[in-house]
Amino acid sequence: MSLNTTDKKEIKLFDSLADEWWDEEGSMSFLHSMSEIRTQFILEQLTNKFQIKNKHKILNDLDILDLGCGGGIASEPLCRLGGNVTGIDESENLINIAKLHSKRMGLKINYKCMDIENLIKLKKKYDVIVALELLEHVNNVEHFCELIIKLLKNEGIIILSTINRTILSKFFVIEMAENIVKKIPKGTHHYEKFISPEELCNIFKKYNFQVKSLKGMNWNPISNTWRLTNNTSINYILALTKS
Repeated sequence: MSLNTTDKKEIKLFDSLADEWWDEEGSMSFLHSMSEIRTQFILEQLTNKFQIKNKHKILNDLDILDLGCGGGIASEPLCRLGGNVTGIDESENLINIAKLHSKRMGLKINYKCMDIENLIKLKKKYDVIVALELLEHVNNVEHFCELIIKLLKNEGIIILSTINRTILSKFFVIEMAENIVKKIPKGTHHYEKFISPEELCNIFKKYNFQVKSLKGMNWNPISNTWRLTNNTSINYILALTKS
């Protein structure tokens, strides 16, 4: 993601973790364990937004873009639910892993190794854009959000999940998860890149977007499970649409 949104060090780090991406007990265990509640939130928002009633193909062939898709942890459940999913990532290793795994699972997902600027050049727009656990890894969040908007259809919806910038998030995400219990590879996160829900919402307000839903995602270290709450002090997920 050029134009000052790409952090090459971040890409290199995740590139090195490609072989572990689908190991649910490995360095990506956090992403795997939060996958269910992220999908639950997304499904609820899309069902309400598009008034979906088809129980057999819930996402009804919606064009869904998964930005920073990695090895496909978010893309695969959205495809299983009937979505026409495109996943992009700048890591060639991760895209190869995603393609291999989706083929093994019998899923048709359009994976591309490219940045968001080059995707915009293709002039395709999407009903749904998700960027999950991505914003804390880009250099210029405001510019990145502007690019997301360019890819969205007028009646579309954006769903983002990331980490709030609080003392609690610094302790639990960096000190606890990375350095003590080692659930996340050390050096994955940088506190100065965390963004509060208020800051993120204000970016989108400039473009006449409104928040449809905002929830915290809280982790239970004993059961290694996640739940949606009203506490957004660490991880959070939100849905935005045009006013």
